[in-house]
Amino acid sequence: MKKYLIFGASLLGIAALTACSDNFLPGGDTGNGEGRVMLKATINSDVKVTARTGETNDELAKSTLIWISNSAGPVKKYNGIDEVPSQGIKLLSGRYIAEAWAGDSVSASWDARYFKGREEFEVTKGSATQVNIDCKIANVLVSVEYETKIAELLTDVTLEVGHDKSTGTRDGMLTFTQEKVDQQAKGYFMTNSRSKDLLYTLKGTLIADNKPFELSGKLEAVEPATEYHLIVKHNDQQEEQIGGAWITIEVDESEVEVEDSFEITAPPTISGIGFPITEPVTGMVGELPRRSLWIAATSRLTSVEISSPAFLTINDLGGDDFEVFGMSDRVKDLLTAAGINFVYTTHEDTGFSELKINFEKEFLNTLPEGDYTFNVTATDDNGRSTTARMRVLPTNAKVMLQDIDPDAMTTTSRSAVISASVLRDDATNYGIMYRKKGTQQWDKIAAVTTRAAGDTYTIELTGLTPATTYQVAAYCDNFESADIREFTTEGEPQLPNAGFEEWTTSSDKADLPAADANNFYWDSGNHGSITMNKNITTQETSIKHSGNSSIKLASQFVGVGGFVGKFAAGNVFIGEYLATDGTDGVLGWGRPFSARPKALRVWVKYQPQAVTDADSSNPDGVAKGDMDRGIIYVALVDNTTTSYNGKKWPVVVKTKKADRHLFDKNGSQVIAYGEKVFTEATPGNDLVEVIIPIDYKRTDVRPSNIVLVASASKMGDYFTGGPSVMYLDDIELIYE
Repeated sequence: MKKYLIFGASLLGIAALTACSDNFLPGGDTGNGEGRVMLKATINSDVKVTARTGETNDELAKSTLIWISNSAGPVKKYNGIDEVPSQGIKLLSGRYIAEAWAGDSVSASWDARYFKGREEFEVTKGSATQVNIDCKIANVLVSVEYETKIAELLTDVTLEVGHDKSTGTRDGMLTFTQEKVDQQAKGYFMTNSRSKDLLYTLKGTLIADNKPFELSGKLEAVEPATEYHLIVKHNDQQEEQIGGAWITIEVDESEVEVEDSFEITAPPTISGIGFPITEPVTGMVGELPRRSLWIAATSRLTSVEISSPAFLTINDLGGDDFEVFGMSDRVKDLLTAAGINFVYTTHEDTGFSELKINFEKEFLNTLPEGDYTFNVTATDDNGRSTTARMRVLPTNAKVMLQDIDPDAMTTTSRSAVISASVLRDDATNYGIMYRKKGTQQWDKIAAVTTRAAGDTYTIELTGLTPATTYQVAAYCDNFESADIREFTTEGEPQLPNAGFEEWTTSSDKADLPAADANNFYWDSGNHGSITMNKNITTQETSIKHSGNSSIKLASQFVGVGGFVGKFAAGNVFIGEYLATDGTDGVLGWGRPFSARPKALRVWVKYQPQAVTDADSSNPDGVAKGDMDRGIIYVALVDNTTTSYNGKKWPVVVKTKKADRHLFDKNGSQVIAYGEKVFTEATPGNDLVEVIIPIDYKRTDVRPSNIVLVASASKMGDYFTGGPSVMYLDDIELIYE
């Protein structure tokens, strides 16, 4: 009997906005030609989860990728359950496809599973469409069993299962030891267009004569969501022949059966109706408007706890908190009389529920001047909880600062955008005053437009000092606010050892631009070329811009006798050389970095030569005899990472032709990018200044990592180029 893992998409399609309208209900019209989508992803689980259920849920939730597309392409994308807007999904009328991917797609693993699903649906105006994406396991499963008699014939038995490495698939082998077999372990494999077969090899030692035994075979055209149970047995009809010749492997093929179910859902959402809950409710004492909160849940709400010092103003309430569903009639009557009431609605068809909490103006206008926080915690019957807060600021001030987000994208290293509210009509000549924290003198910047009470004005502060904390306040004629807020400008970090003054030798005898071989920032392809006793990236003391040295990137053929080997581009990059795969490299690019420079300054001397080695697959069409080209590029990327040997990197580059994976400057993870391609030699004998502007493709997110690469041969990833040389010195990030 099949069971299902109900996976945390449970994306309620109820207005994907920061606030909802006062009269909004899930059954009501959503707007101009729009409908709502309530989305679930059902994951078929093949293993029973007991003690680690919660951990497994979280891991799957974080790894889930959900796309919604129409004929024009993707319209919504969510990387993990935390990115799903709690308010739900609102889509224009039309036909869509919802796709979900969950888990970890690796060539071979004992526990990493991968699930895929796809569902078509239609949205009509004013409708609430429920979509369930049925995600099936995408792995090929392999398990192993030894018949009892095998132990009488063989010792030290293992069974290796994996991809045919001649297809270019790497890291695709698992070894079933006796311990794994006793544990009834399953191997999970991912196939691709190059590798649709699995190879297996049984190894052991024959007890009869102590000779090694080996038996190999192939599982051809294996299918996902299918388990291949390999049974190692002895042919009983030839029992008199004691030996490995009668050992066989039978394969029992069966569809994966579902063993367990557990549910992950989005937690309840708490939002302001007609106002953003993240911003305080401000107004004159006795003149505050009604404010309402809306709580939406994917299932029934079981508890909503509300606390605030403001409740102490309600006579006979007996405290500063209450729980909506468990409060007594007496408490409910006291709250209603004071101007606080509730409307709870459930929807049996979808399981959705909502609670509206009204703070009437009769209650809010009893509050004296002050700062009141209303804390709300909502819990549903799936055990998911959400906590939010609403601030109410009744005041007699004429102007007041709005909250400052410490992570605001509008705060840079030398500027900040500050907003304030006009609270009274008699406020004139208002603005923002600011100063460095720890100083006394205020600088004032006046607003250039006139606003009425209830309006907001915004001022950009410029000429600020990087990595400095400032204090700000609002002012107007005859009034300076005592409400002082703070913000800190971004720093302007530079890259370590950017002048390439520090050098050492790594354990494999490769030259390394670092003071410590165990703690370095830059690396190169030297670890691959050193296998042929060549360092293609070295320290240079005779050609430099400042200090004692620069870095020399010298492209060349690295091999024996000009025949055995490969062309290697002289290069340097931020990151680490991870492995050599035959004659190819695996590189981890990028280091943590969150600043936002405007350009990159580099001092360069480039000496190109004619191309001597060319791979026909290179995308630039470079051929032998063409003039080689060099390149320097910098990218700021988000927090997307790729794992390699247990460590995560912003970019993992593989140069092996059958498994090539290179950096994509147009990829979704790229926030900003700049490059300089050198098509000819730089003028003169010295290094020249080159400034590379950094173009920001995304301004809605702060960088998490920086990638910087320089190569004397632009097509070096394709082992294409000539004996060109590039010298670099004094790399500098420009912020102004």
